[in-house]
Amino acid sequence: MDRPLEPEVRHRRLLKRIAVAVLAVAAVLLLGAATVNWLRPSVRRSSIQTARVEVGRIDATLQANGTVVPAYEQAISSPVEARVMRIDHRAGDRLTHGDEILTLDTAGSRLDVDRLSGQVRQKESELAELRLRLEDAAASFAAQIEQKKLDRDILRFRAEQNDRMYAGGIVAEQDKLSARTAAKKADIEIAQLEAGAERSRHSADAQLAAEQSQVATAQRDLDESRHQLDLAMTRADRDGVLTWVVPDVGAMVRKGDIVARVADLSAYRVLASISDVHASKLTVGMPARVAVDETTTLDGVITSIDPRIDNGIVKFYVDLDDTPQAHLRSHPKLRNNLRVDVFVVTGRHDRTLRVQRGSLGQSDREDVFVVRGDRLLATAVRWGLASQETLEAGAGLHEGDEVVISNMSDYAGIRTVRLEER
Repeated sequence: MDRPLEPEVRHRRLLKRIAVAVLAVAAVLLLGAATVNWLRPSVRRSSIQTARVEVGRIDATLQANGTVVPAYEQAISSPVEARVMRIDHRAGDRLTHGDEILTLDTAGSRLDVDRLSGQVRQKESELAELRLRLEDAAASFAAQIEQKKLDRDILRFRAEQNDRMYAGGIVAEQDKLSARTAAKKADIEIAQLEAGAERSRHSADAQLAAEQSQVATAQRDLDESRHQLDLAMTRADRDGVLTWVVPDVGAMVRKGDIVARVADLSAYRVLASISDVHASKLTVGMPARVAVDETTTLDGVITSIDPRIDNGIVKFYVDLDDTPQAHLRSHPKLRNNLRVDVFVVTGRHDRTLRVQRGSLGQSDREDVFVVRGDRLLATAVRWGLASQETLEAGAGLHEGDEVVISNMSDYAGIRTVRLEER
């Protein structure tokens, strides 16, 4: 016959069962936690790149393609229609002031100079002949006036004698009046001659001015023809490098055709091009940065914008000399026709949160991973200004945060990633 168990025994057995149950539940929970932790995505720290959020300046930029060109380039055009007789220098040659570049056939120009020289001599001869005729005419008027004055003086003397004789009763009153009338008539004739002489002087001055003007015009034509003849001996007007010249001896060039280009390679600027989508954002005076290579960036400013749009492209010039470092315009890494990247600064914030760009900034809003201890936590961020190297960090990030800037597209949609140190 079974005997009932002692209360103490039953109590020990109950405690034992409870302990076993608790241990079983704890084991299950630990196993579950380990399983969840084992299934959670992880990444090694050595396989990612991070950057700290810091306070600093950020520039919003537009990227454009650029080509280094000489700051000064002279286009030399043909002053006459002629044939190329000789080419003294080829593209790439260094020139000094006064060096002859090429020679044009100047036979026709020399004939023009000779013809115009003859015209000038003829006009000068005609002017001298006219001056002599006018001097003779003036001398003739002067002689006639002097003769009339002598005649007038004689008539006045006779009139005075007749007055005295009339008073003595020697001559009749008619003789006295006749003598006075002859004297007055001489005065009138002298006045007419003096007026004629004055009109003759005015006419002579006008004729001389017209003839001198013709001589001056002929002389200017001669000087211009001589100047054009001198220009036909095409010379460099400054030190530089010949970048282009008419390639063939014997080629015919028209008046005004470009026959050579001389560039001053001691200073450069950049000819940049960008999509017309950004045309409204460009203005003269905007700062710009020119990336020559991975280690060299030069500052500049937009100095002119081409108003024309060609195949959806806008062109503008960036000068490199409007900077504190005046030597930038002749930087040793600059070369003619060198391809560079141009970053036009469209906005600037001096003190703001910023982070290195890396692979970030694909959209205005995106999730980025921030290091929190041994985990990477996805954080929603709105970006502000963007440059080629940095992004302005908006809400969601704080100064000092360590942000993953490498490509994390494989973890899209995941909120937490384990960070393994090994």
